[in-house]
Amino acid sequence: MFFRPKFCANCGERIERANWGLLTSRRFCPLCESEFKGHDLLPRAIVGFGMLAGVFGFGSYLKSGSATDNRVAKVQQAAPIAVATQPANNPTQTPAAGNSATHAKSLATMPVTVQQPMATPETHESQYFCGAQTKKGTACSRRVKGNIRCYQHSGMPAMLPVEKLKVN
Repeated sequence: MFFRPKFCANCGERIERANWGLLTSRRFCPLCESEFKGHDLLPRAIVGFGMLAGVFGFGSYLKSGSATDNRVAKVQQAAPIAVATQPANNPTQTPAAGNSATHAKSLATMPVTVQQPMATPETHESQYFCGAQTKKGTACSRRVKGNIRCYQHSGMPAMLPVEKLKVN
């Protein structure tokens, strides 16, 4: 049973309805209902859309739970398989026209190729520590390219010799 108000939320008039339907306003009298139709329909539309999205989401969840789809997806993610090329000695036979069992067997016996990630190029510039004296009295540990000082200690001398400033 839905809520049936006794008074209008806008004007305060007594609400007396013989028939209460699903689209009947639960806050306003018949006169104010025509003015504030959007205030009544917007929450209902949001709840309806949420329920519809929930039903579709639950259905998609149940559909994605099949075991064969998951196994195929795991195999495809694990290692991409190289596609067999047509042999050069028999140009008339195509894989689609040939025996499908031998074609599938040839794909299964092929070695699996795994793509290696590209190596990032290493920079061969020499890296040093700044080495200038900080407020604490220790050497600055910022890394710089070359035997120079960092932006904060530019123009200051290094506390340590160059051999100790070089990064290993």
